[in-house]
Amino acid sequence: MKKSRIFGVIAAAAMAVSAFVSMPVSAADTYHAYLGVQTNPSWIFRNGWNDSSFGKDTYDAFDKLSKDGAPADIDGTFTDVDITGDGTYKVSLTGADLSDEELFSLLFVSTDIPVDAGVSITNVKVIIDGQTKYTFDEGYIPEDTGEYIQVQARNIWNDDLGKEDGLFAYMMPNDSVEMEFTVSGMGSAEAAAPAATEEAAPAPAADTAPTTSASTGNIPVAAMVSVMAVAGAAAVVSKKRK
Repeated sequence: MKKSRIFGVIAAAAMAVSAFVSMPVSAADTYHAYLGVQTNPSWIFRNGWNDSSFGKDTYDAFDKLSKDGAPADIDGTFTDVDITGDGTYKVSLTGADLSDEELFSLLFVSTDIPVDAGVSITNVKVIIDGQTKYTFDEGYIPEDTGEYIQVQARNIWNDDLGKEDGLFAYMMPNDSVEMEFTVSGMGSAEAAAPAATEEAAPAPAADTAPTTSASTGNIPVAAMVSVMAVAGAAAVVSKKRK
């Protein structure tokens, strides 16, 4: 084998490694979404999951309605959701009678999806006591949302959302409030979970297809080493036979 063919084998292996490393993985992560509320005039609330004082990791009663910095004396069950891929999801507060309140100061979906993740939120529905009150074709994400996507439907301090008048009419719930939304840009959850296979005998480098890591989107290190080792071995054998 000539030197040009030896280097060709090595170059091909290196190119294969590079291609696998840069290959994206659909639905590589599981994200989460939570319903956020704040009422007026009593300021009954549930803040965003990453709030520094009343967030999921900083406040023991994050899964309850609160008032004056403590759990409120009002029933209600929050249902959060895991976002595992493209699709339609819903977060909700049920069994909560908020009819004595005048309006929602804030009503939003709080997520841990990074704003630069390339994920889109569309078809956002506000559902009160089982009736759809409004649908946003595109989820409204304020410029000051921070590091993670927050989709707002009500914000009395926001001009784009109509301040206190809001963008839609509604009655305060005597039982439930829900927000439904569609996620795109993550890919299929099923495509990100390769099926388990039985251990097989080693195959030639040309037939080897290293499995992509579902958590990072990168080819496993062992697979990269294997591909390059085969190429190196081919070069060594060739030199001995020359």
